[in-house]
Amino acid sequence: MSLESIVNQPLANLLRFEQLQAHAANAQAYVEAFSQQWRDLGRALLEQQLQQQIEAVEQGHRGARAKRHRHYQTPMGTIALKRRVYDDASEAIVADRQLGLPEDGWFRSVLELSSALGVGSEFANANRLLERWSGVSVSTKTLANHVEAEGTQLAALEAEAPQHSAGPIRSSLSVATRRRPERPVFYIGADGIHTPMRGGGTCEAKVGVMFWESDHLRVSPQRAVVKQREYVATLEPVEGFRAQLNRRYLATVEDRPHQVVFLGDGAAWLWGMASMLFPDAIEILDFFHVSEYLWAVARAAFPAQADEQNAKDWVESQQHALRHSQWPQVLQAAQRLPPKTHELTQAVERLVSYLSNNQSRLDYQRYLQMGLMIGSGVVESSNRRIVTLRLKQSGMFWSKAGAEAVMTLRACYLSSSQRWHDFWYN
Repeated sequence: MSLESIVNQPLANLLRFEQLQAHAANAQAYVEAFSQQWRDLGRALLEQQLQQQIEAVEQGHRGARAKRHRHYQTPMGTIALKRRVYDDASEAIVADRQLGLPEDGWFRSVLELSSALGVGSEFANANRLLERWSGVSVSTKTLANHVEAEGTQLAALEAEAPQHSAGPIRSSLSVATRRRPERPVFYIGADGIHTPMRGGGTCEAKVGVMFWESDHLRVSPQRAVVKQREYVATLEPVEGFRAQLNRRYLATVEDRPHQVVFLGDGAAWLWGMASMLFPDAIEILDFFHVSEYLWAVARAAFPAQADEQNAKDWVESQQHALRHSQWPQVLQAAQRLPPKTHELTQAVERLVSYLSNNQSRLDYQRYLQMGLMIGSGVVESSNRRIVTLRLKQSGMFWSKAGAEAVMTLRACYLSSSQRWHDFWYN
């Protein structure tokens, strides 16, 4: 097919749109139609140019036994190319090798777009958007398979990163001091969240987040945002998560002196990991989680709707005491609450156990005097961003491999560094 025949009809349509532009009643429709014509023209030209390159490569090679058609997914849409198949195994499809045509038929930029859509929305919706924006038309299952394959590859590549010795540069900060850390503060938080699995049951996903204090910006007295952050996420056991967290930490801080502050809930595995990786860190029990235990006690003590204000007042009073590092008084206040119902007794016992097991991480008055965060919901919001919004929607159930691939890609995609770009283009 000649270049003229390829160009004429789309070009005529474009010229017709140009003539109608002044009279277009609907700019949206005009832009959509104009864009589609450009894409059709680009796809036809791309297909022709690649086919000519294939034929040029195949000249001089003999022994072709067949021509094989194959569809390729490109930024201009789906194109079809013919390549000769030779008897000699070393030249089976010589054009694929010499031109670098993708083995799976997907060009890298289309895989990137597909993966970005796939980690941001359920696969069916991602597939609709992919076809609308690029002209690539595949089944939802095909899209899901490619996204999961890329996530698996990303996890394998990140696992190959050098594993240096754990632990930050030792800080001059004394545990007893109330002075501001002399080095820039680097926050790390981690938590677990259950993910629904196929066949019933759940599997715990472990999510980590880290950021420099300078990227934690207060935009109002009640609201703060983290401008730059890094995520890791996995379904692997603690050992695998620990390795991922350490690799991302080392890649983020590089050689910059710093003081680690580790935020977490009361899970024993989490603090064991923190003490191993960051032996000189300041460990803080996330105030958000402590408040959840306080509310559990308050709701059991004041169950009636009319007592809602009493419950709120009690929680705020105990939060005030905690901010002044008076956690023993909080336990005494909880144990004095009447009446001793079964629900209240259990809630108080859980609170006593929770605070007693984490008393070395409850000196909130000192942390606040040092200007440190005691828990702003950053860790909890990381669970929501990485796992809940994509993997825990209504009716979703995952294979372990599929969930691992998607959360790995999503953690990379939502991180602020160049990880996403490096994966696709380096």
